[in-house]
Amino acid sequence: MSVVFRSLSSLTLPLVSALMLTLTISGCSVVNVLKLRYANDDVEPIWSHSGSQFDIATDYIGEKVFVYGSINGVDGFKFMIDTGASFTLLFDTPKVTALNLPQGYDLNLAGWGDDDDSLGYQINMESLKFGAMEVTNFKGAFLKMSKTRYFERSDELIYDGVIGHDLLRHFVWTLDKKANQVTVANKPYQAPKNVKAISFDTSMSKISVMGDIDFGNGHKTKHDFIIDTGSRHYFKLSSQYPKANDIELPEAQVTAADFGLSGKAEHQRVTLPQIALGDIEIEKVKTNIIKTDDEDDYWIIGNATFNQFVTTLDYQTSKLYLQPYNNQAFKSRYNLLGLEVRKLLSGDFLVRYVMPDLPAVTSGFKAGDVITRVNGIDAKDISKDLWLSMSATPGKYEICRESLPCESLLSEHIEGYSN
Repeated sequence: MSVVFRSLSSLTLPLVSALMLTLTISGCSVVNVLKLRYANDDVEPIWSHSGSQFDIATDYIGEKVFVYGSINGVDGFKFMIDTGASFTLLFDTPKVTALNLPQGYDLNLAGWGDDDDSLGYQINMESLKFGAMEVTNFKGAFLKMSKTRYFERSDELIYDGVIGHDLLRHFVWTLDKKANQVTVANKPYQAPKNVKAISFDTSMSKISVMGDIDFGNGHKTKHDFIIDTGSRHYFKLSSQYPKANDIELPEAQVTAADFGLSGKAEHQRVTLPQIALGDIEIEKVKTNIIKTDDEDDYWIIGNATFNQFVTTLDYQTSKLYLQPYNNQAFKSRYNLLGLEVRKLLSGDFLVRYVMPDLPAVTSGFKAGDVITRVNGIDAKDISKDLWLSMSATPGKYEICRESLPCESLLSEHIEGYSN
């Protein structure tokens, strides 16, 4: 989940200034989103560690990465690292609500989906601290996340907020999924000799890197890709680009759905031959083809891609480093069962979407079902990452739901898509 403000992402600064004036006169909440985007420009972080780097308490859930910090002296808040978010957000968890942060100006926070924008408001944190790094008088957004279309139930909300560009931009962040560790540094990254830097640009609080994409059949192009660690996917692309450029996508496709702040977005998924970032060539990339009006929307690389490397984002030098793990080739994971699920606070899985033409739909699974056991293992003992691996592995699975009989599902590879 990333907070996206698509309509302003490609505007020039003079045009943005004119638009801000127009919106101020009209009273539109859009100007408040822009205001918050730059509200922390004068903030200088406090670094109290004796060295130039330290590890932050970290938790990976599926393809997303979370770190723990404190707000106003209260410990234990769980934040997702989200390079696609323009600013830091807090959600309406019991822990955040108990802070009783005063309400500032209103915010309409647009995320991709088919429903209305989500209403939030600006807040101020006297202190936001992660280990030996702290910012004071830090502005952010509060969002009643459990009430948005991103969630079906309030017990899906298992983290307290996201760290956005306004804080990330000060430091160097190394994300290592295999080690379950995030390291933050206040000095430029010193890369191993065999790891080359890939320059990235910053615009409108987003970072992007130039890359090459191979669609197959001789269709190759160079384009900038938004780096979005808040996305659980590999690669997202506007459906308009292939149409506008007479590019034929692979015939093997599946229908799927994802959820943003503004609700559900059904889309097609395909496998593209290759994406190259610098000298890193990524083969057979699972790609979400998103319905948009603009062919330049949704050139996004998500965290499922970055998790297959030790990934370092050096905001101080505007460099991205991707260090492959030893003896591990890049491999996309595919949902062969057809169940899009979320972890609940109880540890069970909530079915959010059932993909058509895959095994789960023929066995009567529906959105809203709660999965309690898989192959005799309680769901609370199955991590989201293990679930992703199971759903990507062809085989027979006995899946038990709350108050319903267990069902046996047989998953297989999809020719031209997953193999």
